[in-house]
Amino acid sequence: MSLNLSERQQQVLQCVKDAKAENKRPYTAGVVNRMQKKGHEITEKQCAYDLGVIIRTKGTGVISFKPTGMRTMWIYNEKNAQEANQ
Repeated sequence: MSLNLSERQQQVLQCVKDAKAENKRPYTAGVVNRMQKKGHEITEKQCAYDLGVIIRTKGTGVISFKPTGMRTMWIYNEKNAQEANQ
């Protein structure tokens, strides 16, 4: 199953996956920092939009979690991505 994501959205998704590999759950600003370290120019607003698209795209395995009064965390769950791709 091919995900219908733009190039930038695929890069944002990869940053969320990389954070998962490091046992981290990044906030939007953390994803922006990861993108900038990889040499991509992206604003926090653009990143938030891309993450919103990613969580609504079936098969990405990314969910959002927003505890009361806190910022949104982006969580990658490989199991959810695999189930959607079957």
